[in-house]
Amino acid sequence: MILLARQQSQMHRILEALIQRLPNTHVDYMNYFERLMRIQAGFAGEKRVDAEWLEINLPTPHYFLHDLQILNHFGKTHQIDTILICPHFILILEIKNITGFLEYDESFTQFTRTTAQGDVEGMIDPFHQVRRHAEWIKKISQQYKVEIPIHYAVVLATKNAILSESLKGHPIFHVSGLRYHLRKWLKQHKEVILDVDMLFLFATKLMSSHMPIKREIAIPVQDIIKGVLCVRCSNGQRMSYHSKKWTCQRCGLVDQEAIFRTLEDYKLLMGDSLTNKSFCEFFAIDSPDLAYRLLQKLPLKVEGIKKHRKYWIYDG
Repeated sequence: MILLARQQSQMHRILEALIQRLPNTHVDYMNYFERLMRIQAGFAGEKRVDAEWLEINLPTPHYFLHDLQILNHFGKTHQIDTILICPHFILILEIKNITGFLEYDESFTQFTRTTAQGDVEGMIDPFHQVRRHAEWIKKISQQYKVEIPIHYAVVLATKNAILSESLKGHPIFHVSGLRYHLRKWLKQHKEVILDVDMLFLFATKLMSSHMPIKREIAIPVQDIIKGVLCVRCSNGQRMSYHSKKWTCQRCGLVDQEAIFRTLEDYKLLMGDSLTNKSFCEFFAIDSPDLAYRLLQKLPLKVEGIKKHRKYWIYDG
C-alpha cells in the first residue's frame, strides 16, 4: 500500500511555469531550463523504479513512502526517494537517473562518471546519502523500540549507466535487479518483526513527520510574460476574453480551463494572495471591472471590502 505517493516537487512545478513564461532570449533562461531538465530526468527515473514494484511479489502487509521529506532535530533535511516498510525489514532506496561509466574510490568517498564524450565529472557520493537516511531511520525505530533490519541501496533507473569493478560489493544495482535483491533480503529475514498493528503504526508515524521542503528561487518577475497563455501556441501567445470565453486569436483555440492554469502559475510564481491590481497585471486585463467579475468566478477566499479587498488562492 502506498501511504505517500510520489508527486512533482514544488520546485519542479515552479520551473515548468517559469520556463513557459520566460523569453528564451532571457539571460538566465538556459540556467532555469537546464535545472528543469535535471529535475524532470530525476522524476522520470523515480517513476520508472516505482513501476518496477508493480511486478514484484511483496509481503503482506507492506507500506511505501515515496519522496519522504523530513526536517531532523539538527535542522537538517532528509529527502528519501523510497522507503518500503514490510514485516521483515525496512528498505531505503536512493534513485539515480544518471548515465556514463561510473567509478567509486571508497578511500576518498569519491564518486565519478565518465560521459560518452570522455568528460570526467565528480558527483555527490550516493552511498553517503543513503547511509545517512538509514542511520536516521534507525534512530527513529529505536525511539519506538522497534528492532528491525534496515537495508539500503542505490538504484540506477537507466540502462545507460555502466558500473565499474570499483563498485563491486557496494549496494548499487540497476532497476532490473530490484526483484533479485528483494528476494535475497526476504530469504535472509524470514522472521516477522512487525505485526499488522505495529507495522501500520510505525509507517504512519513516519508519514506524520513528512514536511515538503521549500526551496527558494529568484523569480525574474519583471521579465516574465504576463497574460492567459495558449497551450497550443508557443512563445507566450496570449488569449483574449470575449463573450465569456477565452480564445486564442492566433489558432482559434477556445479554452475555458486556461484561466485556472494561469491562476496556478500566479500562485507558483507570485504567491497565494492577490488583489484586483495584481490580478490585472499578471493576467494582462485592462479593465478592473472585468477583473472583478473574473475574480468572483475563481476558487478564492475573499477578505476585506472595496479597495481593501484581498483574495487568497485555495490549496490543492
